[in-house]
Amino acid sequence: MRTRPKYLQIAAYVMIVIIMVFIMGAFRDCGRINIVNKEGYSGGDTLDVALIYGPSSYYFYTDSLSGINHEIAIAFSEETSTPIKIWPISQPAEGLQKLDKGAFDIVASLPLDNNIKNSFPVSESIFLDRLVLIQLADSISGEPEITSSLQLDGKTVNVAEGSSAVQRLKNLSEEIGGNITIIEEPEASDEILALKVATGTIPLAVVNERVASSIAEKYPLLKYDSTVSFTQFQVWVFNPADSIAVEKFNLWFDSFRKKKEYREIVDKF
Repeated sequence: MRTRPKYLQIAAYVMIVIIMVFIMGAFRDCGRINIVNKEGYSGGDTLDVALIYGPSSYYFYTDSLSGINHEIAIAFSEETSTPIKIWPISQPAEGLQKLDKGAFDIVASLPLDNNIKNSFPVSESIFLDRLVLIQLADSISGEPEITSSLQLDGKTVNVAEGSSAVQRLKNLSEEIGGNITIIEEPEASDEILALKVATGTIPLAVVNERVASSIAEKYPLLKYDSTVSFTQFQVWVFNPADSIAVEKFNLWFDSFRKKKEYREIVDKF
């Protein structure tokens, strides 16, 4: 009798997150769906900065905005007198598509891989992260079913569409000489995937460790001990047509990362 109210509470929380992402998407694109000019949404000197919604990058907390990328974007804007407009997005694929079309000037942040490196100008590493496998531990033993990525042969793993986890899982499947079924969820962020695993909706997913760690604080049975990738550089990705923005940011960030303010932001999240 005690488990049902808790289940309903968890289900309600998942629905709130999904509704929040939907609302942000609705406001973001309202009246702007067909705008793909190279000057972006705002035009002029204003930089349109798309921030990936998630516990470490950009999120709402007690009626305010926070996150590593949000704090760094504000610092960049204030210290260089650069006007910015922030657009919350839930998916990497969406951000890169609009970045390529000129709708955004910057997408922050994404793990650096060859696809991004060969297609877009990028910043220095903003912070470090890595991909982890998340799953529920057994409620009795407290142990997860999978303790090594080698055990993923024959398993189905969910990832966010456009995530670097897709290529990593394909490579891993070849490395172990097995077959890992990869499901790319077009409407899911890493946070939503973590919540789906935490509530038993899906069995396995691969997300960034910072996201997994944040969700696991609320769901102790959510385990993320199995790493799927080496440590990854999280970078800001820039519009290929805007060399001035990337040069300006990199010059500023090279100095900012040496300040205590930068370390305070990274340690905070």
